[in-house]
Amino acid sequence: MDNDTTLLLDLDGLAVARVERLEDGTRRVHLITSDEQARARPECGVVATRVKGPATTRPRDLPHGESGLEFRRHKHRWWCCEPGRPRRAFTEQIPQLPAGTRITMRLRA
Repeated sequence: MDNDTTLLLDLDGLAVARVERLEDGTRRVHLITSDEQARARPECGVVATRVKGPATTRPRDLPHGESGLEFRRHKHRWWCCEPGRPRRAFTEQIPQLPAGTRITMRLRA
């Protein structure tokens, strides 16, 4: 899925909601999920329709520009409606930022 965020940051599945400049010159980029498949439960692939609540993370990434970037990823926690599942709640995830990670996969590499 190509969008301006993908072209600029190479973070497919995310979109920039807004950018703010901090006092030290760092730019804080607020990201939201743009890929509908991010709300599919990893274990079974069922796409959730019921939001449990919001979640915000601060993933680290490769340096970008002279003043640097700081990410805030705003995502949803979802309920899986499939009966008989031991764990019903999960958060959105994309390949570059799997659930529970604090750094992008390219920074890890």
